[in-house]
Amino acid sequence: MGTALFTCFGTVVAIVGAVIMFVYVVIPLLGLFFVFIGRLFRFMWQEFRDILLLPIALLVAAVKVCSVIICIVLGRWDIVRIEKQKASKRFAEVRDRCIALFIDNPLQLFGIQPATTTQKPLYTQQVQGEDYPNSVVERAFKAVRNLEQDAVRQVQDFLGTPSQSQRSFQGYTIVGTLPSGGSGAKLYIVQKEKTHEKFVIKYFDIASGSILPQIVRESKAMECAKRLGLVIEHHLDESCFWYAMPFHDGEHLGLLTNKQHASAAKLTATQLVSMLTYQRDLLNTLHQYHTAGLWHKDVKPDNIIIHDGGAHLVDLGLITPLASAMTLTTHGTEYYRDPELVRQAMRGVKVHQVNGAKFDVYGAGAVLYFMLENTFPAHGALSDFSKESPEGIRWIVRRAMADYDKRYDSVEEMLGDVLVVLQAKNISNVRPADLPSVTGRDTVVQGAEATKMSARRLPKNTTPSTGGGPFTHAPNKTQPLGLTALLAAIVIGVFFIIPTQPELNEPVVVQPAPVLQNHEQPGGPVLLINEFPLQSERLQALAQSTSAQLQQQGWNIVVDQDVEARVRTWLPVSMNSIGDPSKLFQEGLVGIIVLRNAQIKTIEAVLLEENKTTTFSIAEDE
Repeated sequence: MGTALFTCFGTVVAIVGAVIMFVYVVIPLLGLFFVFIGRLFRFMWQEFRDILLLPIALLVAAVKVCSVIICIVLGRWDIVRIEKQKASKRFAEVRDRCIALFIDNPLQLFGIQPATTTQKPLYTQQVQGEDYPNSVVERAFKAVRNLEQDAVRQVQDFLGTPSQSQRSFQGYTIVGTLPSGGSGAKLYIVQKEKTHEKFVIKYFDIASGSILPQIVRESKAMECAKRLGLVIEHHLDESCFWYAMPFHDGEHLGLLTNKQHASAAKLTATQLVSMLTYQRDLLNTLHQYHTAGLWHKDVKPDNIIIHDGGAHLVDLGLITPLASAMTLTTHGTEYYRDPELVRQAMRGVKVHQVNGAKFDVYGAGAVLYFMLENTFPAHGALSDFSKESPEGIRWIVRRAMADYDKRYDSVEEMLGDVLVVLQAKNISNVRPADLPSVTGRDTVVQGAEATKMSARRLPKNTTPSTGGGPFTHAPNKTQPLGLTALLAAIVIGVFFIIPTQPELNEPVVVQPAPVLQNHEQPGGPVLLINEFPLQSERLQALAQSTSAQLQQQGWNIVVDQDVEARVRTWLPVSMNSIGDPSKLFQEGLVGIIVLRNAQIKTIEAVLLEENKTTTFSIAEDE
């Protein structure tokens, strides 16, 4: 009995001891083991992260140092300070990651907390002075606060704040609101109390955060805009500024274009006519702007409202007098803003020193590209066409978005090409060679369009402060004394030249014109450009016969509308020389043959090569 009790007691003591050993020894040891394993994985991750980011930070720091040097050479001291701060930030990151790689991470592996880890890394701290910019965390919180404020502001715009509900405009009743733009202005749909017509009022309130320079810029162009009917009335005092514009209740061109492309894989002839009609309305409006001395500066699909079958250009936020003495700014919308405008603005060029109307031409071309492709021209004039569309319209887009000195001189010239395509029986058959900007023919405008264009006149001369357009020069008057001297010089020249001129008894030998087929073959592809009118079957057959003869003799003749359209963007309009041979080689060509009409039953073939131009006459077979 005693032995059994003793055995039972020993068993209980052993179990209790084992439990105590397991709880106070085994479990802590296991905990330390797993903690060490966790620290080991964390150490491996930290080492991998620092090894990966260290050379990246060092590379970025070196790039920023080079940027600082370049800005110092260019004298851009405002950018030097910013780039210096970024370089200092990256060098601080390199230093901190080196310390973490060789000291902090190994110490943390054995549970030793380095003193440096209790502080923020220097490259994420906000340092007083110029060495480091605001911390990333603080900028993130600031961005979140800005988003929150924007959300609150949008809710207030929708529901109406007490100040808005009490706000009123004399003679108008507020009936709705529109989304605000980036200028800090409020947009209200109002109804005129007497006529019940609807208008849009753009309201700037300085106390609510509207940008004062934006108010000044928009207020300067109000008188010109009012004369054009773009602004009904405007009001300016010490606390606010507002103006009323016509209200067009419709969708903007971007939404309408998306719907048209979503309905079919290929644009129909009817859709193309609608797009060209919108383009015509846009160019007509821009022509009114330019003849009044104004530059819209923000032509894009979102600013074109389609209402009652017509396109209406809205938003006067960036409108600028063409003769302004202000420095160019880079305001505008990316991909619809001419890159040349940005370059000129960076050089500090004044508005009146450039032709701002050409920048609107670029925007109009980008809008036409958007209607054809349902996307913005990401690469400017070099943007490809991925969807099927007529070559004549593509050429108009390329010409409008070409280099500053190669594009249309005015929207009126671009409008002439658009009208020719729009009036054609079959839009797809119109080639670039048929457009008036290529042939030099005047556009035949029919119907109401002729009346509309003939009614436009250039404004009178005004000073830049009034927003007038480019000044016209006084006509040159011939002085009586100069005319008398000219007649006397002609009489004396005839008296001395005629008696001394020998008689030509020898027969005149007429040198035969060179034959194209006998000319030495160029050592590569030659592009054939057919300048004959499409309607002339006789000339078209002669052009095909000439091309076939050259190919039989071994010439590498290229007939490609896409290549031809690209070449026309940089080839001089006269087509009497190459201009820039490097662009010829970029197209993979060694020459260009231009076939054009010379005389009755005779055509002219001009061979343009790198350093020479040769003209040939080709007679028709009887």
